[in-house]
Amino acid sequence: MSQGWKQELEKVWLELGVPEFLAGIGVDFETAFLTPLVNSPLEVNPYKEHQWSIFGLDRLPPGVLHASPISKVGAAPALWEEWFIEKSENHHHSMRNSEIFSAPEGSEILKWRSPLNDIEHPDAVMDVDWLYFNDADQRPYLLR
Repeated sequence: MSQGWKQELEKVWLELGVPEFLAGIGVDFETAFLTPLVNSPLEVNPYKEHQWSIFGLDRLPPGVLHASPISKVGAAPALWEEWFIEKSENHHHSMRNSEIFSAPEGSEILKWRSPLNDIEHPDAVMDVDWLYFNDADQRPYLLR
């Protein structure tokens, strides 16, 4: 039983600066990311098909953390997550390209599609109709 994927994912987060980014938006890295990672019973990295990135945006300092699909999203069900702070409110958007997903009770399901010439989001998520909710739980969705 090898769970070396946990060390690999933690290394990606550390090299990217996720702990510092999360501190900048008021989210505790240890509680929201590291503990769920360490406690995950999964044998395989649930984010193995995802790219972690931080997009620096002047209008949303310190930027946006993305866990987006590595490949361009097609018709197959996909998950994309983003974390940022706007007007002192934390946002963790848990996004799906399929209507078959359950949001927490009381969560409003919203729709989003990239505008033309979008440079604020990963290429793999462009030109896709996404359904999402603002998730009060800051933990990565696939580590719950």
